[in-house]
Amino acid sequence: MEQGKSKRFPRQTEEVKSKARERERSGKNWRLRVAKMVLVPLLLFFSLVIGLMIGYGGVGKKPMSDVFDPGTYKHMWDLMFEDT
Repeated sequence: MEQGKSKRFPRQTEEVKSKARERERSGKNWRLRVAKMVLVPLLLFFSLVIGLMIGYGGVGKKPMSDVFDPGTYKHMWDLMFEDT
């Protein structure tokens, strides 16, 4: 019964693990590394923009397009450092 389970999950076999290690050592997965290096910062940037739009437009009840206006951030800067 357990032999059937091990066949269903080929990732757990030693042969598959050794192939993955060999692939990592030979550098054949460079496409995956490059994709991660490009996709992760891109997704973080889009998450930041979407979060700003939701926070400013949804929670702050202001037009979402004001997020991209530099005057908004100058006003916030002036409010935060008014006394300094």
